[in-house]
Amino acid sequence: MSEPLKPGQKGRGMLAEVFGAMPLPAAPMHFDPCYDDYWEERIGGKMTNEPTLRRTRGVLPYIAAGDSVLDVGCGTGETLRLLVEARGIVGTGLDVSAHALDQVAAMGFDALRMDLADPHAELPGEFDHILVFEVIEHVVDAETFLLKLKGRFRKGLYVTTPNLGYLSHRLRMLFGRFPITYLMDPREHVRYWTTADFCHWLRWLGFPQPEVIGLCGRFWLFGLYRWWPSLWAFETLYRITP
Repeated sequence: MSEPLKPGQKGRGMLAEVFGAMPLPAAPMHFDPCYDDYWEERIGGKMTNEPTLRRTRGVLPYIAAGDSVLDVGCGTGETLRLLVEARGIVGTGLDVSAHALDQVAAMGFDALRMDLADPHAELPGEFDHILVFEVIEHVVDAETFLLKLKGRFRKGLYVTTPNLGYLSHRLRMLFGRFPITYLMDPREHVRYWTTADFCHWLRWLGFPQPEVIGLCGRFWLFGLYRWWPSLWAFETLYRITP
């Protein structure tokens, strides 16, 4: 049984997920990777979307009251706001978008404008927890990006990314189509991992074996995406401890 869509959540029916043509933008115009225009358009919305809620719920059991949290790729700071309400955390937002960070600062959080894929970028200080939600798949040099976080978290590093090994993605390949992990433009994502490949890649970078947690998938009634995330979860959370 498939989980119904909630406000702010995008998705496709089961048949379209396996057999549908890849979604494409209205015109093959220039793609702006800095996302300033994207956040400028979104600022002013009142709704916290379902993906943000589920990712926050995924890390909440590991975060204690008063912990310091750095949200890398924080956008307008909705995850930090939810964590403050639930745990009273001390939050810092990091993003490449000045428009998004203006909103983060307005909510009372420290705001860092930085591109961690830049070899010259240096993360200031350490944090109890570092969040990297749906960011790593957008980064060409994800190795440089992630290594900048090594040794900068005291309790946990949490990374979410689409799982290329999700059942529907495997079926698409079987029927001659590439998996769809993005929303509208195939240029949104430049890196792809299955859960096995992601764990192997992390160990190669010198991180310990992560805990793999399925966040969402079809057949939610049976909890299959939680018990067998490598096959049934289309979005996975990797929890890395020091």
